[in-house]
Amino acid sequence: MTQGLVLNTETKLAALLLAEKTYERNRNRFGHYRNTASGHLIGRLGEFASFIWLKENGFEPEAAFADSMQNQQCDITSKVGRIEVKSWNEKYWDDWGRCVSVSQYASIKKKADFIFWCTVEDFESDNPKVTFRGWCDVNIYEGMTPILTGKEGRQINNYQLASDQLSSVEALKELL
Repeated sequence: MTQGLVLNTETKLAALLLAEKTYERNRNRFGHYRNTASGHLIGRLGEFASFIWLKENGFEPEAAFADSMQNQQCDITSKVGRIEVKSWNEKYWDDWGRCVSVSQYASIKKKADFIFWCTVEDFESDNPKVTFRGWCDVNIYEGMTPILTGKEGRQINNYQLASDQLSSVEALKELL
């Protein structure tokens, strides 16, 4: 069962303000993926929604993502461990979702135990919808063969899971 959350206007504004800060700081840096203002916003919306879900479900989360200078830490700490949140535009999920770039994997492995996967619809609206696609242990990528994903000319060397390799967000509650 896929769960989701429609964010309120205040949460959208908070996500937008944080996204603008990180985008401005990183706009001229080469990242693991395309570095766009919308990408930063989608990421922040997923982090806020994940934090809300974790809080409502008794995980006692702490939002490291709320400090825009803390990009070397996991996004959220909780009772079950350190969580990295990965968020994708809904329209790219089937083709390119569930990816961790080869160049980013080592840093994720150092800072997180789990990856919480989200997609975002209507990210430009006042009330974007975030869908929780599932989660995985960071170590699931060990030994995987990377593949090139993305459009011709902009491909990235990634580890990509199949959708059925993700555990449901409900299964995360079993770790409590």
